[in-house]
Amino acid sequence: MCTENPNYHICNPKQIIRAALSHDFISLFCEKNSDGTRHLRLKGKDLFQRMGRRLKDHDMPEIVKYLKLTPTVTSIDFCYNEIGDSGLEILAKTFFNGENDLSYINFMHCDVTGRGLGYLNESEFFNLKEIRLNGNPLGPQSAGLIFNLLQKCSDLTYLDLAESQQTFESIAAICSFVERSRVKILDVSRVLPKDPMYINNSPALANDIGYLLDRNTSLLEIHLQKCDFIGHDMELLMYGLETNKHLIMLDVGCNNIGNYGLEVLAKWLKTKPPLRALNVSNNQIGEIGARALALVLPFTIIRLLDITNNHINDIGMNHLLFSLKKPDRIRLLYIWGNPFGEKTNLILDRLFKSGVLLQEHTDVKVYHVDGVAYQAYYPSNHYKHKYYCVMDHGCPVELKIKRNKVADEFSQPRALIDLKNYDRYPPVNLNLPKRYPCYDFCDSTCLDSK
Repeated sequence: MCTENPNYHICNPKQIIRAALSHDFISLFCEKNSDGTRHLRLKGKDLFQRMGRRLKDHDMPEIVKYLKLTPTVTSIDFCYNEIGDSGLEILAKTFFNGENDLSYINFMHCDVTGRGLGYLNESEFFNLKEIRLNGNPLGPQSAGLIFNLLQKCSDLTYLDLAESQQTFESIAAICSFVERSRVKILDVSRVLPKDPMYINNSPALANDIGYLLDRNTSLLEIHLQKCDFIGHDMELLMYGLETNKHLIMLDVGCNNIGNYGLEVLAKWLKTKPPLRALNVSNNQIGEIGARALALVLPFTIIRLLDITNNHINDIGMNHLLFSLKKPDRIRLLYIWGNPFGEKTNLILDRLFKSGVLLQEHTDVKVYHVDGVAYQAYYPSNHYKHKYYCVMDHGCPVELKIKRNKVADEFSQPRALIDLKNYDRYPPVNLNLPKRYPCYDFCDSTCLDSK
């Protein structure tokens, strides 16, 4: 393994390949999918530890050549590289100038600015369904380019603009563009610039998101982490949440909504919205907020709840745990980082033994020492691990042909939780036959006659 510190190298320097990429070398990072497509994984950290550097703009011609010779590649991961605007220009003018089937591309932390985004807009055949631009200094001037991008990619369903140095004006413009699009997953976390002279006006952001939720009918997931929301901002967000009938995941983690903000959300949950996942982690929530959520939780269809790293004690946590056994049970529960003790541990132990909770879907493991119940962290929540495209073990693993199983929408058993960067629950059982919708003018389902 190599590190990026030039004074510290474990691997043999003679084994570090600093030459240009080759077709065979790129093929080693191409994964096969069960549906016949391929995924090209070129993560910057992985490449650095293998060849001593990250991707540069001069590597793009060889990558484009490989993509043209391998038309089955439908998704590319360029995260944490240094391709910049010049590399994006080469990709746009030499690859996107012809017909292609690329549906997913990840430019996370690739030093892309608004100029590079403009090159993509000039492409003739640009039909992406998912694009990630988080961690790039796009700037507020990129709002118009994002509008052109949404017009070119009419089937775009996943747009990630987190940490892209926007302003409130550009966010308002982007929200107005998304209103008329088919985007299903929108991430605008940490979009505000970190300039100390810029005044943070979180109510304006909450108001814009509220209007977006009120007018858009395609959004299924929205991620609003680290936007400095407080409890009163949730009231502005309610303008859109109360009228929206399609949202299934709300992520307001890493804000400061507190007890009052969760009480506002609890009043909304009384109306039985179609929400299936709620993330309120790192929000200064205490016993009062937990009790307000526990009172309405049995009447919701929430199956994923993340309340990690708050201030919920034994009393508040007990209220929540006693409300889990409901018609639509909580399947994924994350509570680590709260100051609860032995009373909560005993209740968790009983829930695990009764089958109300499953250990592999909860981030707390209960163990006993001298008759006393303690808790330990159980690594079951991989959301951040997958979102930030972190390497599985922190070091390069053996290169071999990897085959990814792509679940079909008609696979059985029926997906109760099927969200981006979360594991599907329950997992697909290949022994069960697929169930297709019945087209004989009825609402039931029938087995495929074939």
